[in-house]
Amino acid sequence: MKIKVISRNPNTYQRETVDKRNKIVRNFNTPADPFRAQTEYTRALNATKLERVFAKPFVASLDGHVDGVQVLAKHPNRPSTVFSGARDGQVKIWNLASRECQATLDAHRGLVNDISVDNNNGENFVTVGQDAQLKYWKISSVVESQQKTPAHSIAIDGIVYGVSHLSFSSDFVTCGEDISVWKPFRETPLRSYNLGTDTIHACRANPIEENVIVGCRSDRSIFVLDTRQDVPLKKVTMKMRPNKVSWNPMEAYSFTVASEDFRPVELQAVTACLLYGVRNCCACVRCKNE
Repeated sequence: MKIKVISRNPNTYQRETVDKRNKIVRNFNTPADPFRAQTEYTRALNATKLERVFAKPFVASLDGHVDGVQVLAKHPNRPSTVFSGARDGQVKIWNLASRECQATLDAHRGLVNDISVDNNNGENFVTVGQDAQLKYWKISSVVESQQKTPAHSIAIDGIVYGVSHLSFSSDFVTCGEDISVWKPFRETPLRSYNLGTDTIHACRANPIEENVIVGCRSDRSIFVLDTRQDVPLKKVTMKMRPNKVSWNPMEAYSFTVASEDFRPVELQAVTACLLYGVRNCCACVRCKNE
């Protein structure tokens, strides 16, 4: 009976005194990598992808966020000003012309759910986060004076998932458990619309009609709401869960919905964007989904 024992001499890897460095073991006769061809192919493929990423029409990348970017918002009057919110609660204001960060704010504890800029004068913006806080900021104080505290902050009972300013007004609308219309520096909403038990995770106000709002719910439905009424004008249930909604800036009577199709055969979520008209949205949705 033979017994083989694997042993090593401590003198080959331990240092003699604490003042000396640890010994580094190297193998100068390493075997050939069996996956060398696959590794080189992957490196070449990644290099080709990066060349395409940094080619035109790619202009620049704005670096600075530590965590992933959750939301983007643009200034209604200054196209070069862009707002970004990350999953760590940080909000940054960017200048696209100079490609520099103008201000950095630790706005929320947790991810930033949405950002909206005042459409009336463009001097204020609102942020909502997963910490159930609604914060009102002044752009001039944040950028010029480097003020890190909000002009006004409101603690809300439930989590707010979306915020959007009404057209030609400083009022804004939020969504979460319900739809609420707010005035700046007011502790309670002007009006609230309870549309059911399902969460409303996205909403956008029409850029022309001040009273028209479109939103997405967790029951796979999209709705068009007129704030002068108590119930939605239209409600359509889709086969796929809608994630975000946005109005067409050129044709304000149509909007785009981004949804996910979880088909097991593909083993991944395929993003689909469907275009609807407000007046005949039911007919369009029926044609697109059947």
